[in-house]
Amino acid sequence: MADDNKKNVTDYMTVELSPKDQEELNKPLKDDSGVDPKDMEFLKMLVGKIEKKEIDLLVPGTLINHPVYDVLEEEARGKADVEAYKILGAIRDIYRLWQGGDKESYQIQYMVNKIRIYKEELEERGGDIFII
Repeated sequence: MADDNKKNVTDYMTVELSPKDQEELNKPLKDDSGVDPKDMEFLKMLVGKIEKKEIDLLVPGTLINHPVYDVLEEEARGKADVEAYKILGAIRDIYRLWQGGDKESYQIQYMVNKIRIYKEELEERGGDIFII
């Protein structure tokens, strides 16, 4: 019977937003301090390769630099395949934001920086195995 006095959280959520207000709230926050030039260059390179169809967002193998990859041992190729799959998922997310007009938000900056640094670390250990 004590439960009858409890209110559901949704009972307090009665604010109605106009479609315009909701659209504004859905936009990622912009970073006014600017984008790291290395990250912007990397982002533009990614977008260029996607739009030129050099990278297929559904085929991880399109990220592979085959002259380097093909001479790796089987275990190293397997690891590269897994990494290509993970990186391509992040690139899809980045490209989706880019297509939506989000080019300088905290979100896209973080994602681009993370992928750029991650790719560089992988390539320090395994060579230039990706085309990005």
